[in-house]
Parts: sequence; structure tokens; C-alpha cells
Amino acid sequence: MFKPSYPLHVVFILSNHCNLSCIHCSSNADKEGDKGYTTNRAKEILWQMNDVGVVDVAFSGGEPLLRRDLIELVAYARSLNMTVGTSTNGYPLTEKTADKLKQAGLSRLQVSIDGTQEAHNAIRGPGSFQKALEAVKIALEVGLKTHICFTAMRRNAHLLPDMLELCAQLGVDGFNLSQFIPTGRGALSDGLEPDTAHALLQTWLAAKADYPDMYLSAHSSGLASLAPDADACRGGCQAGISIACVTAEGDVTPCVMFPLSLGNLKDAPFGEIWSNSSHIKALHQRDVKGGCASCSFKWECGGCRAAAWAVDQDMMAEDPYCWLIHDKLSA
Repeated sequence: MFKPSYPLHVVFILSNHCNLSCIHCSSNADKEGDKGYTTNRAKEILWQMNDVGVVDVAFSGGEPLLRRDLIELVAYARSLNMTVGTSTNGYPLTEKTADKLKQAGLSRLQVSIDGTQEAHNAIRGPGSFQKALEAVKIALEVGLKTHICFTAMRRNAHLLPDMLELCAQLGVDGFNLSQFIPTGRGALSDGLEPDTAHALLQTWLAAKADYPDMYLSAHSSGLASLAPDADACRGGCQAGISIACVTAEGDVTPCVMFPLSLGNLKDAPFGEIWSNSSHIKALHQRDVKGGCASCSFKWECGGCRAAAWAVDQDMMAEDPYCWLIHDKLSA
């Protein structure tokens, strides 16, 4: 009988309530979004995660910092010996809040910045770039481990070098290059061309040497084909393998960008949903199709399953953003 390993990292979407309405939001969050879980219910779910061996949780949204109980939830997750991260667009972060998050044991704070001022404001709203910069400075001042997350889309991917330099100037601890997936409000037209995705990752890899004091991470299974001997992507796509997501509605999904419900926590606990899912079995066994099935990097990469689902509504379809498949078709 197939017994999948449980995920180590879970993104926990606490609510779909947000002060902004970003054009690429995978959660469709906005000011009218549902405020999500009660404190006690969120704690119950954290306990269920911990019970099956989840070691890291990232509180997401919406805007997590709009929740009055976020600090309490951070402290509770830490009491379960989980490391804890959260993300913000910057607006709600004050020095007092940042200090309380640090005291509660927050492992990392991720601030979303999607380009230079003009590009970021076009994506997230007027004035949002300055608020994000202020949040970074506040977080660093109180001693929080602070990362910047850059979601690369067709409209802003060329700004990666500028973003890396901005991160260096600010003195942040880390930079995350996040792969855009056309889900939620994300438009299909903003997906990267395969050649652009290839060039972007090459720039990212070169930057690891150029910025040795900054931790660089990237959400791309395709790194396996560019750096097969490096621990760059940890086994390729980890959706449904070492990572998972719990949505604000209680659905358990393979990853935060992959809105395929494996089951709902109103009906069964986290561990039961995971262990009984045929989708999880398929993801573990890499039953992929098309160019991904015949690729020599099938097991090292596997192709982005969230992208396959978003573009083809088939989680095992070939990765629509893969340059290796694109180059073969163009040959």
C-alpha cells in the first residue's frame, strides 16, 4: 500500500482579507475578502500539521498582519517547535508590531516587492512601493530576519538585476525569486515565455556568486537542468511531496499556487486527507506526461505541476514554461 511522506513545509492562508488588490494575487484577496479562521480553529489546524511532522509553517493571506491574533499564532506554532514565517505588503507593519513578532519567535518576515517603484505600484497600487521599503527598514531595525520576494512576470522580469541590487543596498537577509503562476487574479498573458524563464534563472544563478552574503532562493523546478549538481531546487517540483497549502476555506492543496483541493479540513484532519489522496500518490510517483515524461530530468525536476494545472487543467501535463520542451518543439 502506498504511504506518502507528509510535507515538511505548509503555507497556511489565514484569510483572504487584504488592504490591497494586487493584479496577480493567487488568493483573489481584497478588502472584501473573508477574514478567515478563528484563533482557536487556526490553532487546531496547526496542531494537526505538527502531528504529522510539519516542521515549518508560513502564514499567508490576504494580508496576515491585518489579523490581531497573528502574534499569538506565531507564538503557538513556535510552542509546537515549528519554525514560522509570514509575509506582508508592508502597510500594517509598525515598529511595535515588528518587535512583538520577533519576541513571539518569528523565524523570517517576507516583504513583497515586485520591481522598481513604477512597476511595483502598477502591480500593487499607488504608494505601495514606499510602504514596502519602510516595512523592510523597520523589520531590519528590530532584528527580524527579513527577505524580499519578487514575483517575476512578463511585465517585470527584466527588473531582476535592479531588484538584486536593491536588496543588497537595503541589507536584507534573503531574496526569493517567485515563479508566477496564472491562478487567482493572475492573467495567462503575464506568464513568462520559456526562453525568458531560462534567462531569468541563469541571471539568478550568477547572482548567487555576486551576492554571497544574501540568501537567494527560487521557486523553480527547472533549476535542476541548469545546476544538476547543486542543491538548487531540492528534487524539483515539491508540490504534494514536501510542501502543501491550507487555504482560507479549509482546503488542503499540493502547494500555494496549485488550487486543487485534496479534501477539506471541515470533513477530515490534515493527515487523513493527505494520506488518502490519489493526487498525492500521483505526484510522488511523478506520473507526468508529454515532454516531462521523456525528459532526462524527470526525477530531478518533474516540471511545475502548478503551472500544468493552471494552463492545461491537468496536473500531470508537461510544464508549459519549460525551455527544454520548447526548444525541442522549435527544433
